[in-house]
Amino acid sequence: MWAHQPAFAFALQRGFALVCHQRADRSFVLFGGTVAVCARCLGIYLGAAAGLLIRLPRQLAWRLCFAALCINLIDWILELSGLHGNWMSARFALGFVLGMAAAMLIMISTRATEVPIQAKKA
Repeated sequence: MWAHQPAFAFALQRGFALVCHQRADRSFVLFGGTVAVCARCLGIYLGAAAGLLIRLPRQLAWRLCFAALCINLIDWILELSGLHGNWMSARFALGFVLGMAAAMLIMISTRATEVPIQAKKA
């Protein structure tokens, strides 16, 4: 897909290298090449986009974010210790939930700090 845009593809790959390890064995393959981020990061980014569309009460969003963070941490520890292998779909799904919860939490926080615009008096 990016065969005609190598400079753009290189910039995209280098830009995401700042936030993701980009290991090929942990990344999905699309259009004959690996995605610029690992499965978990891709899930986080897509989940964040979806989370911007969902509104939850603040307390529920905090709980969901904390639970998603804990489950991602447990998955990372279990894989690091060798208790399970590289489960790409699980990494993607857990990242998606984490990204969605974080985006919902951020949206709630930004709405709470907005200052209402008052009508001007003539």
